[in-house]
Amino acid sequence: MMDYARHEENRMKQQTNRNRRWVLASRPHGAPQMDNFRLEEDDVATPGEGQVLLRTVFLSLDPYMRGRMSDEP
Repeated sequence: MMDYARHEENRMKQQTNRNRRWVLASRPHGAPQMDNFRLEEDDVATPGEGQVLLRTVFLSLDPYMRGRMSDEP
């Protein structure tokens, strides 16, 4: 775990402040395909007075989220 933390620290020092996010571009019919998603990227805004900037290092995508992609009842 320490090697990963060291690697992540070095990687963060080299990065510019860019925000990347995967967006649901269209609702899947059947199994999700790559064209149901799109990657968006833009600059991270500088925090204002009383604000903080956080970085997500780990994120969990749970199986129940598959059902939330559908617009069916």
